[in-house]
Amino acid sequence: MTPTNRVLALLGHGARDPAWADALLAVRAKIHARDPACRVELAFLEHLPPTLETLLAALKDEGGIAHVLVLPMFIASGGHLKRDLPTRIARLQAQFPQIQIELTAAIGLSDTVQEAMSKAALHAFTPLPPSRTPDRQIKRQATGNR
Repeated sequence: MTPTNRVLALLGHGARDPAWADALLAVRAKIHARDPACRVELAFLEHLPPTLETLLAALKDEGGIAHVLVLPMFIASGGHLKRDLPTRIARLQAQFPQIQIELTAAIGLSDTVQEAMSKAALHAFTPLPPSRTPDRQIKRQATGNR
């Protein structure tokens, strides 16, 4: 398979507020910036378009797509990922036999993502250094405490 016949589908849960998708749009842009040849599409379980069904139908109509890797952009695997999504993927595979549909684990289960989240959490938790006003610096220098 060549990169042009493969699609990475970032799957979000979806929300009623369209701005909810902004983070996934940013991730898609970052992927494209790192690898412009990587085709990345978004799909959502509910509330926002497109659904996986709509995305796969569009890819079928486009022709030439042989493989879609569905990457759930979830922190962990709950009911949607354990029960609902495998059934949905099996149904979609039967509906679109010309496209190999591969479902990966939730992105939050990746060591790389967990490491990034731990760094971000610690960064958010680390207290800011005390303000260093000129008066405070002068007093510290006068007493020899640095």
